[in-house]
Amino acid sequence: MSPELQNLMELQRLDDLIRALEAEIAGLPGRIAAIESTLTSHIQQVEADKHALAENQKLRRRREQEIAAARDKIAHYKDQSLQVKTNEQYRAMLHEIEHQESLIRQIEDQILAEMMDSESLERKLQESEKKLAEERKQAQAEIEAARQRKGEDEQKLVQARAERSRIQQQVAADLYETYERVARARNGEAVVAVIDGACSACHVRLRPQVFSELMSNQQLRTCESCGRILYYDARERSGEAAALRAGAAS
Repeated sequence: MSPELQNLMELQRLDDLIRALEAEIAGLPGRIAAIESTLTSHIQQVEADKHALAENQKLRRRREQEIAAARDKIAHYKDQSLQVKTNEQYRAMLHEIEHQESLIRQIEDQILAEMMDSESLERKLQESEKKLAEERKQAQAEIEAARQRKGEDEQKLVQARAERSRIQQQVAADLYETYERVARARNGEAVVAVIDGACSACHVRLRPQVFSELMSNQQLRTCESCGRILYYDARERSGEAAALRAGAAS
């Protein structure tokens, strides 16, 4: 393979690597933010579960106070019933006592339902807190891994850029300009392999003479369709030979 083509292929490899590293580095803060956001939402859910349980307990205490007040009223009406002078007044006292007793039964039914709700809320809170503890641990590990990955990527990026600068110095100015021009026009893809006799980027087949010249990788050729710089991968040649041998054996 000609040194010029080899250098261009290395430039392409390094540019692909640099773009990938830059994209990953740029995306890692967003990844960390997403992890923290998910964790925050789970923390808020636990707080909501705590609030629901606290409201349930507060409501039950209020119900118990209502029962105590109703019992006070019953005691008061019973005391009054001993002092009334007429049957009508006595029946009125009994009616008020029955009303308060009925109210107590209703409140007790409500408290029973709320106690059942409380048990459910307590189980939900315990499960939420346990899950949050596990998720917090996992989130911290993922955030630490992301930050470590970012540091590693930044180091790799520095090395890749330095290596690219070194390779660029070995490429003639006009050839490098061609490479950059094609890369700008083709979303960074300037050098591509020939596969099955066609450009692997645009899939247009090469003329037999061009393909034959490319197989030696000794001269620079561009795709007549898309303008990308072409090279022939020797591994394809091995694959073709293996396919021919397999065909002969069958």
